[in-house]
Amino acid sequence: MTQPFVFGFSGDDIELDPDDDQHNDGQIAQDQAVSATTGPPVEAQTHRLDDLLATLPSKISYSSLDIESPKGHRIRLPRRELFDIRMQLMAEDNVTESQPITGLDDSDIRTNVYEGGFKSWECSIDLVKFLLDRGPRKDLDDLSRVDHVIEVRISLWHSTKSFSYRHALKSLGCGTALPILLLFRHALTQSIPLYFTLADYNASVLRLVTLPNLLLVFASTLPVKLSSPPSLQTNPLSMESSGDLEVTPELLSQFKQALAALPLTLTFISGSWLPVSKLLPLIPTAPEMNTFVLASETIYSPSSLSAFTEAMVSILARVRTGKAIVAAKRVYFGVGGSVDSFREECSRRGAVAYEIEFDGLEGEVGGGVRKCLLEVQMM
Repeated sequence: MTQPFVFGFSGDDIELDPDDDQHNDGQIAQDQAVSATTGPPVEAQTHRLDDLLATLPSKISYSSLDIESPKGHRIRLPRRELFDIRMQLMAEDNVTESQPITGLDDSDIRTNVYEGGFKSWECSIDLVKFLLDRGPRKDLDDLSRVDHVIEVRISLWHSTKSFSYRHALKSLGCGTALPILLLFRHALTQSIPLYFTLADYNASVLRLVTLPNLLLVFASTLPVKLSSPPSLQTNPLSMESSGDLEVTPELLSQFKQALAALPLTLTFISGSWLPVSKLLPLIPTAPEMNTFVLASETIYSPSSLSAFTEAMVSILARVRTGKAIVAAKRVYFGVGGSVDSFREECSRRGAVAYEIEFDGLEGEVGGGVRKCLLEVQMM
């Protein structure tokens, strides 16, 4: 087993300190470590939206994450509670308190078994702040020229004249999908057609976290129905920081109708980034496309760094123009990943990575783990 590594989660998931606009890196048990490889990696595969929707429970419990950027832009993103996931799995007889599902115990990462998708990764909040300060409208306008946006461990966009969408978004390793939730909400409220591809190593993460979070965001954008009873005349997701969402047939029908009307297309992929030959055919593309990749906490170990870089460069190399923005800790103590190693790996594969100036990175002051945002382009 490798040396224990603290990713910086607090409790069940990341929370922000309401008294001080800084994210609480938190305390986490020392046995939350990266484990040795167990078995071969799971091959990438797609999952139908209707199949995932069919597994949703009748009610989703959620809490909201309030995020403020350095320029004062704010967003509230609802996320499904981990205890609610446990309850669903116990009701499905897939888990008991004595035999919890991997990822809902005290594990952060188990290589080729679980890749952290049930918890919000620290640097994903940095990406949300970055997008807030740039303005989602600016990034989506950029996609008129940058056809394909990919976020690894959070989200991936793309748009191309080969498709009927003005923009599209794909996600590798999406997990709780915080940056995706921001952009999904913006697309819904601004009527922007997008193609979303959301990927995580674990299919269970897609059905238990990623899709429920997208549904929560959709529900938060619904208008108030004044003809409803008084108790239903407000939208709890837009007013309260936590609560329960009733997953009714009407809500699911509204969700699918909204996706079709814009249109917004959701494609879900589970499995490994490698071999790239299995992953790439699942990601729509065309030679004339431009691509934009967003990634968070994907370079924590040499093996993850290498696999991510190969997948990222392979995606960028098959289009006319592309770039990536990667959020990461400068050094991942105990497991070997680092920004310097990532830059070297990019260079070996024909890409260049350079740092972006951004004031919203936590840990730069006060002795915390230093972080950065990197932009990557093919040479």
